[in-house]
Amino acid sequence: MNRILFDKKLEKKKLHKPILRKNGKGEPLVGGSILAKIVSRNGEEQDISAWNFIYAIFLFCFIFATLIFNIAKLQIIEGEEMLERSQMNKVRITSVKAYRGVIFDSDGKKLVENTPSINVYMSLENFRLEDGLDNAAIEGTLDTLGGILGENWKKSEDKDTEYASLSERVYSIYNGNPYINKILLATDIDNDLVIKIKAIGNDLKGISLDNGSKRRYVYGDIFTHILGYTGEASANDLEKYGQLSGGDIVGKSGVEKFYEQKLQGTHGKIAEEIDVFGRSVSKEPYTLSESISGQSLYLTVNINVQQKLYDVLKEGVKKHSAVGGAGIIQDVNTGEILAIVSYPSYDNNLFVGGISQSEYSKLLNNKKNPLLDRAISAQIPPGSTFKTIVAAAGLEAKVITKNTTYVSKTGYTFSNGAPFQEFRNHAYGTLNVTSALMVSSNIFFCEMIRDWNMNELVPYLEAFGIGNYTNIDIPGEMPGRLPSPENKIRLAQTTSPWLEPVWYPEGDSCNSVIGQGITLTTPIQMSNWMAAIANGGTLYTPHVAKKFVDENGFEYPVEYSPLARDIVSDESLALVRKGMWEVVNGSRGIARTLSTTGTSVAAKTGTAEFGKVNSKGVYEDTHAWVAGFFPYEDPKYSFSLLLEDGGSSANATAVIREMILWMVKNGFVK
Repeated sequence: MNRILFDKKLEKKKLHKPILRKNGKGEPLVGGSILAKIVSRNGEEQDISAWNFIYAIFLFCFIFATLIFNIAKLQIIEGEEMLERSQMNKVRITSVKAYRGVIFDSDGKKLVENTPSINVYMSLENFRLEDGLDNAAIEGTLDTLGGILGENWKKSEDKDTEYASLSERVYSIYNGNPYINKILLATDIDNDLVIKIKAIGNDLKGISLDNGSKRRYVYGDIFTHILGYTGEASANDLEKYGQLSGGDIVGKSGVEKFYEQKLQGTHGKIAEEIDVFGRSVSKEPYTLSESISGQSLYLTVNINVQQKLYDVLKEGVKKHSAVGGAGIIQDVNTGEILAIVSYPSYDNNLFVGGISQSEYSKLLNNKKNPLLDRAISAQIPPGSTFKTIVAAAGLEAKVITKNTTYVSKTGYTFSNGAPFQEFRNHAYGTLNVTSALMVSSNIFFCEMIRDWNMNELVPYLEAFGIGNYTNIDIPGEMPGRLPSPENKIRLAQTTSPWLEPVWYPEGDSCNSVIGQGITLTTPIQMSNWMAAIANGGTLYTPHVAKKFVDENGFEYPVEYSPLARDIVSDESLALVRKGMWEVVNGSRGIARTLSTTGTSVAAKTGTAEFGKVNSKGVYEDTHAWVAGFFPYEDPKYSFSLLLEDGGSSANATAVIREMILWMVKNGFVK
């Protein structure tokens, strides 16, 4: 074997340096003829090409450059990802669930509480292999568990997160986060299932039962549409609320949803060391942060008033064969809601832990639509209750005064000969604005708008909140519909092709001012504009939340800004209030039954026609409305009450009379 010698003698002879061969003329050879001398073991000199050294240098440079490139890639391009993976391989952070805030009524009576529940989890630590999960073991465990749980694991309020099997649920969650350890499989299982799971615990590798908490709604149906319910967080919820993770509970409707961030609290965090397979190697977890319970919510709603309003409304709906109904009692000086009811309702406890498909289908297919919160979402023609706003607008715009009169008569027609009449073709004679409200004259307000212009009335309607949200703190509110020439034409061109895309200055305007035509309002809008009439012109934001209280007892009042102030002058409203007083107390008042409630009531009724017209030219279906405020001399509460497809306004008046009688008897009115 040849080697290059570098001993002292050779060094002196410089034999290790390349010796260039020359041709016969003494010129060095080029190309492959460049040689170097090496000395073999036997002392003989041999030639070697210098290119071999150059190739070695090139190879060294290439390897070094590749190494530098990969280091740069790991540190710069993939550095963040590698850091995260490195941390996950060492430490697992787990949330410690915070207790959700409790909800109380205005007197501090508990409406919603947290109660213990048993949840079923699978620990993936028991199934981890070097190259993933032990799928066969997982399948075997889940098959056994599925036979015990039956349909319980399928319950989910969020239909977007349904899975075909337990295995699909587990793998879907695992694929989203390979470092997850515990996966929630079922919530709030009953004692029988607990016993069955514990009885064969040895055959259910990695399955554990854990104490959790669930919401319990103390009064069920009565408060359902106010409180709403909670459910498992969906993908949208996880994106919206940053601290949540899979399996967490969030508000899905009602104040549970509206005030989610205050009610949910702050989860604590614990850390534990794990190996590369995700198995814990810590003796005990390290607490990074303690959980902070959610704030408790105190409502403006009084449980006794709410219960009574629910009872009388339920009785009224059944007695008058109505489809449903809604009722509201509101403080005219603050916007606080004392009671707000929608009937029929449903038990929101059905949704705790997830509702079964069969139960959910029953609610969806119920023709009376218990899922609809009629108090804030039912968009219904207001009928003659609307005349209170129109009267205030006409007075404020000086189109009419307290002395302006029109004649109510039979045979009234428009300029083209089309007939227009009072309810049931009555004739009331000469009327001013207060007497027109008392008898609920259609012709008086038709004459007024014929002397005016609908486009000039519209801004006043908007000021009273027609066609706008009241911003009540219960999700799901609808805005109603403003009767305007622009809206009619738009409807005719989009959602209502049966409408003519033309506004008739007489016909359309006269229908609108008596609360018919395309006019739509909600019960909450009506109680709110009645409150504005009562308090002198301030349109408050109606609300059901009063204050929050944290776990240390500190109180945080919920503040609301009025929607509008001085929407019309109190001088104009005083005449409207007088007309509403005469509805109850006047000689021809149409709600005289409210004069014997024990307090002075001002009101306006409405019988809103809809549906088909029979052979006599009379509508077969009507909605029954009544709205107003009390006491008249010093207004405290406004109200609105609807019986959907509930006949004449007298039916609604009878229901609210029973409610006011009860409030007077129980000291809510002094």
